[in-house]
Amino acid sequence: MSIHSVVHPPPRGAKQHVVVIGGGVSGTLCAWELQRAGHQVMLLEARQLGNGASSRSAACIRQQFTTPTTVRGLRYAVDFYKKWEELIGGVQSPIEQNGYLFMYDLRTDPDSLRSQIKMQQEAGLAEVTFLTKGEIFDQFPYIDTTGLIGATWCPTDGFLHPDLIYQGAAAAAAELGADIITNAEVVDATVEDGRIVSVSAKNGRKYPGTLFVNAASNWAPAISRMCGGYELPISTRRRYLYFLPGMGEKDECGLNAANIHQMPMVITPRGAYCRPEARTQLMAGWGHHTPEEVPTFEGQDEIQSGFHYSNPDGLGGAIRKELEGYIPAITEMARMSGVSCGYYDVTPDHNPLIGYDPFVPNLIHASGFSGHGVMHAPFTATIVAHLVAARENVSVFDLPFGLGEVDASAFAVDREFKHGEGLVL
Repeated sequence: MSIHSVVHPPPRGAKQHVVVIGGGVSGTLCAWELQRAGHQVMLLEARQLGNGASSRSAACIRQQFTTPTTVRGLRYAVDFYKKWEELIGGVQSPIEQNGYLFMYDLRTDPDSLRSQIKMQQEAGLAEVTFLTKGEIFDQFPYIDTTGLIGATWCPTDGFLHPDLIYQGAAAAAAELGADIITNAEVVDATVEDGRIVSVSAKNGRKYPGTLFVNAASNWAPAISRMCGGYELPISTRRRYLYFLPGMGEKDECGLNAANIHQMPMVITPRGAYCRPEARTQLMAGWGHHTPEEVPTFEGQDEIQSGFHYSNPDGLGGAIRKELEGYIPAITEMARMSGVSCGYYDVTPDHNPLIGYDPFVPNLIHASGFSGHGVMHAPFTATIVAHLVAARENVSVFDLPFGLGEVDASAFAVDREFKHGEGLVL
């Protein structure tokens, strides 16, 4: 079934000439959604498509959130990625549904955990379940359950291939008539009577439009400022991912080189995590504090002191030690083979900012995903499509695929930050 007829409310007035700033997963999917809705879209990417956080992401996708609107939105995103070949084209779906296993120990309040699962199920995520220690062992015998009270398990969660998303979405948008322009870093804006009329790029060209979408991730606050817009509460934090190669051919607990690619995303009670990457390798990480910094395109891949993969006393060593306590087979793996680095665009409540700017009426922001941008992108794009059609901020609307009603005001740009997302990786 095509979702074209149900993604967008009836458009009001003439089509818009939309300039989307940012060529990651969010920007490219917004470009595709808007172009197929009948608008004329121009996407401007400062470097090459996916140059920012999209190509440096752990690229996981889960529906186990603590905000009901986000649970519903990520259910839509999972369905969207499953229908990728039908909707976008290409020969490969970008989603691998290995599941997500959140493990919990005695520090967890069981009542709070039961309430969280109930909320997720009421938001439509029927497949999320609680596993006892015995059930964890039955399903994942390679996990040491010592000290655990259980785990939450959702088999339809998994991980993504971001390059397939931003390249495929950009190609599909271009096929519909959108202009995709790379090496066009936006450095200035022309504003008349409080509205943006054009933006200027470092390549010396001006790009006019009637509506502008700021999907510039960590650079979104700078874009908003140059347009005379709202001071976006987004901070840039550096995050690291580590790679462990060489899973053995045999393991008495059932995890080995033949089946490691089927392993779910596993999260320890203290938040360290790992998932398969390639056939016999694991990608691993752990939420950690890093100072706020000013993002630069050139500095995204800088591995700072204490974070190199060969440092046994650094973050990588701590991650490995934590994971070995729950997945003993990791002790037999080779030394870490590498580390990658990227930026998170973090908001105070770890929920994104999606909506019209309070000061500039033809500027929509779609940034601040706090590490969840790749998984959130289809949901982001359908929200932006509703905003453009309505020509004003909208709160409640129906999701495609019959997934129910969502309240987009949870992502309002100038909202009060009351409820923080509790599951942040």
